[in-house]
Order: sequence, then C-alpha cells, then structure tokens
Amino acid sequence: MKKNAYEISHIDSTIYMTKKFYKAACHLNTPEYKELMAARRDNPTYKMEVREIKKATNKNTYLNLTIKNMEIFIENAEDDPRPINERLAEFTRVKAISKSQASPYAYVKTWFLKVYGAEYNKYREETDNSKEDNVA
Repeated sequence: MKKNAYEISHIDSTIYMTKKFYKAACHLNTPEYKELMAARRDNPTYKMEVREIKKATNKNTYLNLTIKNMEIFIENAEDDPRPINERLAEFTRVKAISKSQASPYAYVKTWFLKVYGAEYNKYREETDNSKEDNVA
C-alpha cells in the first residue's frame, strides 16, 4: 500500500485520502477497507474527503499531436521556406535520434514545438475558432 494513501487531520477533523485509496477501500475486506475502518473506529466523528489534484489552468495541452500528425503538419507548413523533402529529412533525423532518448515521443514533441510551435499554435487557434463558429 502506498505510504501517503490517506492522512488524518486532527485540526479540521477530516480523513483525507487519494482517489485510488478510496476506490480500493470501497471493496469489503481489502487492506484499504480494513485500514479505513480502523481509522474510522479511532476517529468516529471525523468526516472523510477525497483529495483533489490541483490542475494547472495555464497548461498548454496538445491533443492528438501524434508523430504522424506532426509529419502531416510539417509537410503542409506554410511559414517554413525550405522544400518539403528537406523538412521531412530533418524530421526523420530527429525521430532517429529520439530512439536513444528515455522518452522518444517527448524528444520529438519538444523539437517540433521549438521549430513549428508558433505556426502550430496559430493553426490550432484558427481551427478552434472555426469549430466555435460552426457550433453557434
């Protein structure tokens, strides 16, 4: 069992637990269930609360940015004056180098966003705006 799966706060009379611990504790006779029942027996008036993970509101997410989609974007990049075959050759080199990295996808994605990030973000904004126009 994870060390910090739950904690007891005597200050605000609450038993805080992780979502994973809570789900496991919902099943009878699991070790988590037994631990939670022991904590409840020791602190019968305490309320229970599942901890919420704070999510970064300003985090940029790149939904559906796969290697294949990066390649398609590079083929159609308008701001890059180099010929398509030169751009794709560079992308192929980056993919080959990435295979020796701990996280190949992260390496390629970092390179892609460094080289094509501004154009890609502009493209995303345009497609997001066109989707909103179609919904309205």
